[in-house]
Amino acid sequence: MNIVFFYESIDLGGQQTQTYQLARRLAARGHSVSWAYTQGSAMKPLVEEHARLQRVGARIGSKDYRRRPWRVVAAAWGLAAWLRAERADVVVSGSGIGSLIAGLAARRVRARHFRLVGCSLRQVEPTLYRVYRWCGIDRLIDGYFGWPAVFEELATRGVPRRKFVELNDAVDAELFRPLPASEREQFRRTLGITPDELVIGWVGRIAPDMQVGNTVQLCAKLRRRGFDRIRLLLVGGGPWMDGLRAMIDQLGLSDRSLFTDWVPVEQVCRYINAMDIVPLLEADPQGGSIVREAMACGRVALSVDGASGAQRRFMQGDHAVLVPPQQFLERAADAVVALAGDPGARERIGANARRYAESAMSFDAQVLALLRAFGQPAGTA
Repeated sequence: MNIVFFYESIDLGGQQTQTYQLARRLAARGHSVSWAYTQGSAMKPLVEEHARLQRVGARIGSKDYRRRPWRVVAAAWGLAAWLRAERADVVVSGSGIGSLIAGLAARRVRARHFRLVGCSLRQVEPTLYRVYRWCGIDRLIDGYFGWPAVFEELATRGVPRRKFVELNDAVDAELFRPLPASEREQFRRTLGITPDELVIGWVGRIAPDMQVGNTVQLCAKLRRRGFDRIRLLLVGGGPWMDGLRAMIDQLGLSDRSLFTDWVPVEQVCRYINAMDIVPLLEADPQGGSIVREAMACGRVALSVDGASGAQRRFMQGDHAVLVPPQQFLERAADAVVALAGDPGARERIGANARRYAESAMSFDAQVLALLRAFGQPAGTA
């Protein structure tokens, strides 16, 4: 089967990581896999081991379907040419604007088109979400991969429920794994982190619509409470780097913050192991590879038990920490202070998280769900 993924960026991020994991597992099953993109480079060496890469069109922004529609047309035209060259049976997109581009291209070459939903549309794609019903984009999408909360959002916009295919939450527990304590401490020393400091981490894209700002606000609250032995370790890059630095300066956290910018994907595990607590904070988070990767590395993942129940699907119990959505930053600060004073609890939660990641969060299950939706027997190419 010829499968083409389309996601605009091949820099490090949650959606890119999931796309890569699916692509390499599909390729291992004998399917022909490629990834079309418009920008980025960080994940290129990893992806090229398992799938063909093809750059199409120009750099695309999330609002270009309104501001620069010619870029959308050019990307759709270029993607259609690639789909035709690959003799694609299926194209899988990963964003709102990507589903528009991929949908137009797929219809042109008569390939099937599925969207791999990686976010709450209401939160991250509010403009598209408002016009979803009348703009007709659903007519370009044959099916959606996601979880119940995002399906409810789409259903309110008139999307038929028969198009929904639920995926389990997943993480690569081979790439992301606990390192020996001696190696972890040695790496922390190379970063200038002392043994008595509690490291709070962020991994991924730095943009205003991501939750990194709330992680910074959490550290500010901790410092106002007199908790000074913290380090904020920020792994990743993006369009809001200057804005985030300005926020950190304004909140008086510059001396407590470490920026790495983008790092090679194979190095991310070391940075997560250098962290003690990895938060994903907003009133109603929707998944997040950052917390799943932290769990796989045996670190403490901290998030919010929002109305959608998305985090509760994989973070409830004794392997993660969830706080209520009411005053979630204050409640998160309470949890961090309690964990800071109890290293044994951190180790216990981290060990439980690792076991859960290995036993319950498999990408292989996601691949089987994709193949069933494509109408392809799981064991054939």
